[in-house]
Formats: sequence, C-alpha cells, structure tokens
Amino acid sequence: MPSKLLIVAGETSGEIYGALLASYLREDFDLVGLGGKYMAQVGVKLIGEITHSFGVLELLGHLRKIRKNMDAVIRALKDVQGVILIDFPDFNLTVAKKAKDYGKKVLYYVSPQIWAWRRGRINTIKKVVDYMAVVLPFEEDIYRKHGIPVKFVGHPIFELMKQELKLESDELMVKDKELLRERFGIKKDTVITLMPGSRPSEIKMKMPLVLKLIDYFDKDKTHFIIPKAPNIEFSEETLKKLTSFGNVTILNEKAFTALAMSDVAVITSGTSTLQATLLKVPMIVVYKVNPLSYIIGKMLIKGVKHIALPNVIADFMKEGDIRVTEFIQKLDPRKIAEKVNILLYDADYRDKTINFLSEIRKYFINKNASKNVAEICKQLF
Repeated sequence: MPSKLLIVAGETSGEIYGALLASYLREDFDLVGLGGKYMAQVGVKLIGEITHSFGVLELLGHLRKIRKNMDAVIRALKDVQGVILIDFPDFNLTVAKKAKDYGKKVLYYVSPQIWAWRRGRINTIKKVVDYMAVVLPFEEDIYRKHGIPVKFVGHPIFELMKQELKLESDELMVKDKELLRERFGIKKDTVITLMPGSRPSEIKMKMPLVLKLIDYFDKDKTHFIIPKAPNIEFSEETLKKLTSFGNVTILNEKAFTALAMSDVAVITSGTSTLQATLLKVPMIVVYKVNPLSYIIGKMLIKGVKHIALPNVIADFMKEGDIRVTEFIQKLDPRKIAEKVNILLYDADYRDKTINFLSEIRKYFINKNASKNVAEICKQLF
C-alpha cells in the first residue's frame, strides 16, 4: 500500500504549485490536501479549501475558515507518513510544529520571506522542517548557512509558462507574439497588460488605477489586456466600465498569454512580476494595501530595498545597475503612464530593461521545480 502524504496550500498560487507537484507524486503516494480545484483535478483528496488572506486587517475576516482548516489538517496528520507545506507561512509553520509532535517528516516548498521580515522564523524552521525546497536563487545560501537541508529547485511558474503557451523551447519568439495577437483579434500597434492582482483585496485597491490608466493612452493605437486571476470575479459595474472602453480584452486565468502579447505591463507586486521577467516584458510594478497593513509591514520589513521580485533577486545576487520601476502606495495614474511611455518609446532604456530581465531569467530556465521537489519527496518520505 503506498504511503500517504498531506499537501497543505493556503492560497491560489500555492494550490496551483501543489497540483503541479501532485501530478508527479500521484503514482507513488496517496495524496490528501488542503487546496482547491486544481489539486482536486489531479487526484488530491481535499480535506479543506484555500482562503484569500492578505494583510493584517484582511486576515481577520478569514479567521473562522482558517480555524476550520487547521482542525481538518490536524486530524489528517495522524494518518499520513509525511507533510508537504507550500508557502502560507503563519498557517503552515503551525502545521509543521503539529506534524513534528506526531513524528512526521516535513518538506517546506516555497520559503517564507525570512530575507525581508521576521527573520527569527528561521530558528523555528530549523526545529520543525526536515527539508526546504526554495524557489528563489538567493534563498538556498540563507538556509545552508543555518545548517538546514535545502535545494533551489527553480520556480514552478516556469512550468506554467511553457504549459500555457505550449512552448517547445524556453524562449518566446516574435512570431509567437504576432500569432497570439492575431488569434485574439488585436490589431493595435501597442499592447499593454494591466494586472491588478490575484486576491479580492488587491482588486479592490488597484481597479480604480486600472480604469484611470486606460484613459491616458490613445485608444486608436493602444490595446489593453487584463488577465483575471483564478477564483477572482470582477463586479458588474467594473465589467461594464471595461467593456465601454472598446480597447480592452479580459482573459480568464491566462496571465502568460496576456504578457506574451504585450509590449509593457503594469503589475501588482508579487509572483506576476516574475511571470513578466520570464517573458522579458518591461514592467512598472505597483503596490498598495490597507494603510494600517502598510504601516505595520514597513515597521517589520528589514534588509530589502525593493518589493518587485526581479529587483529583490538582483539586489541579493548583485546583478546589473538598473531596476524595474516601483510605485508604492501612491499610485498616480499620470506618473505611471509617463513611465509606461518611457518603456515604450525610449529605445535605449527599453533595451537596458530587457537585458536586466534576461539576467534574472537565467536563474530559472532549464529547471523543473515540480519534478525536482517530487524527487526530494521520494527520498525524504
């Protein structure tokens, strides 16, 4: 009888990574998990569903669901041989402690951002995690210095990119971009992707910016694409407004497709910035949360100068002398539009930006994160 593993993901991105991993594990293990539709589709028996918490105030509204999920996970721990925890650190480090109480081995996939804040968590990780599978290149050295078994496995979004775009190589060719634009009937000279976020709280904060930004560009020359994240719905009012512009395409769960057609992107800080990096799409990164969440976060975050992932990676790996432009909290559509135009029409700056993204991209190509983590699981459990 195969060993049983518990996979715990807390949010949409984590459960997508869990599904990719499960596709490599399901022939060798029975899989149960906390996740969503993607994990269920690949054969994981769900014991609870993901949440969408983000920030201090937003988190409070999800406490009841989080408690229910924790109870389900603790019950499941008794009957499994090992645990795979994906991101979602406050929840998952508690699970790791419970797992060790039951004598279970723990693999943690997608590290908490200990390099940015709450660095003391690394001491907890050393006690309750048997192996770290990290997705950013500089994280491996941090854990190794603390004597924690670790491997940089690559990032699963590289797999998602190749899967969604059906790429045979690691590069998107000019002809691929042209064919995609033809497929979606986009004939304008300039295509800009706007990514307001993957959580309801982010959409609420960023959608006013999206609607204002569109008005700053010539509608006869510019087409906008808005990829809608999984488990996200736009309000009827927002959809009506976007439709009224006449130069906006909304794509469901097709972020890579949107970016692959784009000349520039305006992106909410997060993993989406790495998606654009893999496709070498010049970007402006925006970040806005509840003011109280921001004040608390600013007090806690130490040792990093940037929020966009390509910038953070470049800082740690000492790459290049240019960075992606970031707008934090003050999201002035006029100033953002000006920066977008610089990326579009200043050829020298645009080339330097693309070269910078290429330098960051090199860390992720030719790495299959899910396959690498599956191999670790087969040795650990």
